[in-house]
Amino acid sequence: MNHISDRLQQIIFRPLLMVILLVSITGCKDQEVTGMKQIEGSVWYRERMLPPPDTEVIITLEDVSRMDAGSEIIAVTGFEPRGGPPWSFSLKYDPSKIHDKGRYALRARVKSKGRLIFTSTEHIPAFNRNTDEPLKIMVSQVSGTNPRMDSLPQKSGASLTNTYWKLTELNGESVRFGDSERELYIALLTEGNRFKGFSGCNNLTGIYNVEENHIEFLQMASTGKACIDGMGQEQSFLSALENSKRFRISGDILSLHGADGRLFLRFEAVHMK
Repeated sequence: MNHISDRLQQIIFRPLLMVILLVSITGCKDQEVTGMKQIEGSVWYRERMLPPPDTEVIITLEDVSRMDAGSEIIAVTGFEPRGGPPWSFSLKYDPSKIHDKGRYALRARVKSKGRLIFTSTEHIPAFNRNTDEPLKIMVSQVSGTNPRMDSLPQKSGASLTNTYWKLTELNGESVRFGDSERELYIALLTEGNRFKGFSGCNNLTGIYNVEENHIEFLQMASTGKACIDGMGQEQSFLSALENSKRFRISGDILSLHGADGRLFLRFEAVHMK
């Protein structure tokens, strides 16, 4: 009798235990996603071309609060697009990682076989955009991924060399005046491939190399002055110059980009009277 009773208990209570366990697991899963928020938008580019069939679109939400350090990725999503752009996306993130005094931006990249072919180059605020228009992220083709596009002439304008280039934008942000209310600038001289400038607190010198739309700033040196304000901006400026690998001139605007196409610096030519 005891053997039969034990057998009946197994038949009756084992399925019940499985149901309880299943409900418990499902409840845990719901708790994991509870409180998550999402950002919706689309990614597009101007080129009239279809991406390769092995293309991947990657969207990241980044903390860009610290000007003197690299951005921190808060959330990321990726997908394989179908057809041509625009491509819609939905990026989920944990709101507990967002702070009132922080600065957050969205970044989009398009890769083919692991190689970057398109990337966003403008600062895209993730929050407080003060507009009802749908969020659209434009990506630009990375130089070197399409020889025909790389060979297109740039819009005529100011000369790269022997021009006073006033810094107007640093890592997507407007630039403040430096020490003694002086504006930040660089000037690339043809003699000896030297450049000079003012980085916010100190005068700046060094050597530059240019080949087609590639550029490098080398052997940078500056005076050793310490300023009460502007040192953080100066360090960000110097770091951006060191990481700049490509340039583009459109009219009187010079932009410097990283190897992945990310926009670091934007300058405006100042014409002396």
